[in-house]
Amino acid sequence: MTHRTLTETNIKLTPLNDHLITPPSRRKRWIATASCVGLVAAAAGAGYWWHSTRVPDLTRIEAWSRYMELIESGKYDEALSYSPYLQDTSRNGNHIEFLSDAAHAHAPSTVSIEPVDINSYAIEGRVSFDDGTEALLKTVTVLSQKDKANGKLGWWHIDASSFGSTVRAMKLDNLRSVRVGDVSIDNPQGWYYLFPGSYRIEAVPQNPDYWTIKYEYPLTDGAGEIRTNPITRPYTIEANDTLKEWVREQSEVFATSCRTGTPDASREDACGALAYSTTPFDPTQDYLSVHLVETTSFLLTVSTGETAPTDDKHTHYNAQFKCTIDFAYDGATPTTECALDK
Repeated sequence: MTHRTLTETNIKLTPLNDHLITPPSRRKRWIATASCVGLVAAAAGAGYWWHSTRVPDLTRIEAWSRYMELIESGKYDEALSYSPYLQDTSRNGNHIEFLSDAAHAHAPSTVSIEPVDINSYAIEGRVSFDDGTEALLKTVTVLSQKDKANGKLGWWHIDASSFGSTVRAMKLDNLRSVRVGDVSIDNPQGWYYLFPGSYRIEAVPQNPDYWTIKYEYPLTDGAGEIRTNPITRPYTIEANDTLKEWVREQSEVFATSCRTGTPDASREDACGALAYSTTPFDPTQDYLSVHLVETTSFLLTVSTGETAPTDDKHTHYNAQFKCTIDFAYDGATPTTECALDK
């Protein structure tokens, strides 16, 4: 993997209102032969000893480059080890199963992360995919030096404030199961963290007899690709042909029950103008329109036909209803309830 390096030594930091810089055309791979110090000490009479340690003396951009290189190459387990805030899921309840090497397996695309802005607070990175597209949002990573060595990052540590902008969160709801890379999860409700990059996803929706999945980035084998972009959902759950046909049938049943051909003012609250129709609903002749709203509701419009006189000066030609689709549990046969759209 070839990198373009942006070093802090040749950058003049400017005020936050004027800090945008242009990266060099090539980011050189860091060559780590930094001077290190080692210390061997023995505690007299205590019975234990310290290992000698070699801590690289890195600049902030060099430490950032090492962290991002782990993410680029799919070494997610190691990258997570430098992210203690993410490991403590009790803080926010988000899941970290996809911050792993196994989740990166079979990734459809490769990713590169280039520094595009360095200021006194953070380093911004541009995420690009191998087809030339870029993520809509940049990574924003905050590093701080501490007196505790941090492996490959030298004395630099990734601050907790980075993880709303460097690591993204994806919501997985209304799924019976999901497989990302080689990680499988049953009933994956809630939010899941993702490193910047590409993931392969296979998912089964709840109520699969009535729902289907449409991926934002479909693959040729029926799976999909997740590109860590918080603005674009990786998939949508849509009504399949079975649900569409069921909704049509239920709409005709409801229209027939309201428009009986016998005017009845007592049913006006439930049926609207259909309660005053003098002709029964005929699904082969009369107008009926159904507009599905995702998979759990639809809008229904039914023509009134001929109506009996009322005290109103204007008789509506159509009655409109809002209908909900309810699945009592995953895999249940749906039920529906319609109410007048006043």
